Amino acid sequence: MAKNSTKKAAGTPAAPSRSEIIEVPNKLQVKVGANQGADQAALDLAKDVVQNIKPTYESRFEADMRALKSLFVQMQDTAEFDLPLLVDKVHDIRGEAGTFGYNLVTEIGRLLCEFIASIDKVGETEKLAIAAHLQAMQTVVVDKVKGDGPEVAKQIIAGLNAIIAKSKA
Repeated sequence: MAKNSTKKAAGTPAAPSRSEIIEVPNKLQVKVGANQGADQAALDLAKDVVQNIKPTYESRFEADMRALKSLFVQMQDTAEFDLPLLVDKVHDIRGEAGTFGYNLVTEIGRLLCEFIASIDKVGETEKLAIAAHLQAMQTVVVDKVKGDGPEVAKQIIAGLNAIIAKSKA
């Protein structure tokens, strides 16, 4: 729907201008319906599920990290690096970590995913950078560093960023 508007400054004639206001339909609202949304009971159930699986998270994380590290070792042994697969595995782990309070794992995983996306081939420096990120993710959970972590967390991130910068030089 277009509207014409004019502005008039004191003592000057009005200059006509055209502006167009475009109203974009809310497709989600059309699908869900007006005044609809998340059911509070469903949200409460989801919170309960997360609380119930929290005690087993760290052991599942360790198993996932062992599998990821094993996959990376296999890639190194065969010299065939399936980088999209590696990103998918890291992305899954980092997403779950944030749910359970391991924000530092999420941040390290994000850095690793961005690093992998920025490389074309995997040489020795890239192998070391990937391995350092994987080890850092595992160490955070083994040492139970929750939230953003203490000062050492900033040092870990700075160190990983330095490794990435070195690999790009």
